Amino acid sequence: MNKKLLMNTNKSLPSRYYHAPEIYEKEKRKILYRNWHYAGHVSQVINPGDYLTLQLGDENLIIIRGNDDQLKGFFNVCRHRAHKLLEGSGSVKSITCPYHAWNYSRDGILSHARNSEKMPGFDKSEYCLSGFQVTTICEFIFVNLDKNATPLIEQAGDFEKDLRQRVPFLDRLKPIQNDTGRPSSINANWKVVVDNYLECYHCTKAHPAFVNLIDMEHYQTEIYDIWSRQYASSTKPKNKAYEFDKNATIQDMCFWFLWPTTALGYLPGVEALFFSSILPDTVDKTTRSGHWLVADGTALPKNFNDYMNDVLFMEDIALCESVQRGLKSQSYDQGPFMIDPDHSGISEIAVQHFHGLIQKALGDDG
Repeated sequence: MNKKLLMNTNKSLPSRYYHAPEIYEKEKRKILYRNWHYAGHVSQVINPGDYLTLQLGDENLIIIRGNDDQLKGFFNVCRHRAHKLLEGSGSVKSITCPYHAWNYSRDGILSHARNSEKMPGFDKSEYCLSGFQVTTICEFIFVNLDKNATPLIEQAGDFEKDLRQRVPFLDRLKPIQNDTGRPSSINANWKVVVDNYLECYHCTKAHPAFVNLIDMEHYQTEIYDIWSRQYASSTKPKNKAYEFDKNATIQDMCFWFLWPTTALGYLPGVEALFFSSILPDTVDKTTRSGHWLVADGTALPKNFNDYMNDVLFMEDIALCESVQRGLKSQSYDQGPFMIDPDHSGISEIAVQHFHGLIQKALGDDG
């Protein structure tokens, strides 16, 4: 793997990057609508007509299995009067607008527009659904609104190889049904949430049960191209977070980040992987959407969900929301990156890497 150079600065992004409306609008154009984002797992759209929807900035999107058995992406907007076409997820024989009943095939072709046969020169082919790129990596679905974007597999270098090497149960994963209870709404800018995810410098103070689970002496953070990895090779079956079998196949922990919004990883004790998107709703509100996937329907360890949903996630949400409030203080603009010469696991190198990607995408002029 070829590591990329870090951005040439020892300080974090200026605080205005986290609350200025004009920067948020620029991010939507230059980051959100030009890059690859996680949308779901192929098992969720296995048959023709199965679909998922995704909110990405101001855009609502449809990912659907077409009549040709291929995954397709369409803007969830009727070409007549812009009404939303589908809600949530499910399966359809065709796509009918709830407003004026324009009907589209699963392949996005306008099939029926009432009264159009009486309109001279009306060409249905001019009003097919607008589309975007859809791709998969290891059965995980990603979308990109930029039709000219470089394929994700080319952008992400050895990300897929690394994932397969470290997750031997990858091809046996399927999303947990009715995976609910996870807090997902955070009153903070999306970059605050990513910053928090990318470092464990805060873990000893803010996540006492987590550092009792993970051996922090064996914690490593590495950065590559447009992704990074946090890895702990040693964990403790008996701990204050949740206990797991000392003979379980998974005894380590690994978190990945894939630019710009995808977070994924596994924890010790079970063949399970979380996959989520950290997506902005507004300049100061973020939704972290996603799910746990388990291999062969394996049960999660006792108290696992209680710890993740009621303790760890809630600790992180409180941290992020406090930071968002502080970023608006006249007393603060930038802070230093805490990176020791040895690049220990608690160094903030992945945050620094992320900030460099932000500045590069925005043209460095904020």
